[in-house]
Amino acid sequence: MNKYMTLMLIMMGNFAFSQVGIGTPTPHTGSDLDLGATDKALYLNRTANTASINDPQPGMMIYDVSEHCIKAYQDNPPKWSDCMDSVSGVVSGFTCGSASFKPTAAQGATYSGTLTIPYTGGNGGTYPVQSFTQNGLIFTLTAGNFSIGNGNLVYTINGTPATSGAMSLNIIAGGKSCIGLILPVSP
Repeated sequence: MNKYMTLMLIMMGNFAFSQVGIGTPTPHTGSDLDLGATDKALYLNRTANTASINDPQPGMMIYDVSEHCIKAYQDNPPKWSDCMDSVSGVVSGFTCGSASFKPTAAQGATYSGTLTIPYTGGNGGTYPVQSFTQNGLIFTLTAGNFSIGNGNLVYTINGTPATSGAMSLNIIAGGKSCIGLILPVSP
């Protein structure tokens, strides 16, 4: 009987004190891990993007290097969250008539340029990466933040235009759009 009582007391002690503390001798009883330093921070795993995680599980968190933010695997069904604690970017409007393509494009010639679209009323919030292909050209907007107030949204353009003529584009970002932007492609 004495042997069983001793064994039971040892096991109960293990359950009562199974928390782990780093930088604290008394971890909080409601946690499995208590980071007790008052002058240190939690340093999350830095991954290229969420696709780097082969078998994501609910509750996982990472620092997404491509979008420069923290993401969590959550919800039902579970999926990777958008950037945590970031304000979604919005603008009052685009000045579509002032959008510009540089340099000029020619059918069948390798093209490397930009599309610059001025905007007004940016809130400083984030916008996600965008990428689409049209007429052999790849348009890419790198994830970033709108300026507070006025600024420019800049897409990089690479590829080889397959056909000549007026190439019409529709751009949507920050809750606003520019419909029918024209990139002239010479023959």
